[in-house]
Amino acid sequence: MQKRLQRLQHFAQIEKPEGNKMTELVTNKYGETFKKVALKSLKKGDEFKRQPDALKSFYKWHYNRKSACYKQATFCCIPDDDVFGGGMEINAKAFVYVDSAGPANYKGLL
Repeated sequence: MQKRLQRLQHFAQIEKPEGNKMTELVTNKYGETFKKVALKSLKKGDEFKRQPDALKSFYKWHYNRKSACYKQATFCCIPDDDVFGGGMEINAKAFVYVDSAGPANYKGLL
């Protein structure tokens, strides 16, 4: 219980209005600030992290709709250090973390 309280105190979560929706700002243990957004709201080529403390970044690639092959709608996302370009599928409804200034877009490279 005490460790959980320390973790909660470590992450400063602030809500601030952005237009007509609320945006959750999260500060990680390295002192960087991120916005928590839905993966489906990002554009193709946007950079994001799956967790605020993660070292690996991902780039949103293409959409896989729900079908016989895919049991749920997903986005294929490529890790930044993947030299073979395999990628991984992440649920379309998942929440991810982008830079507080806005996501960097690398659509021209994908």
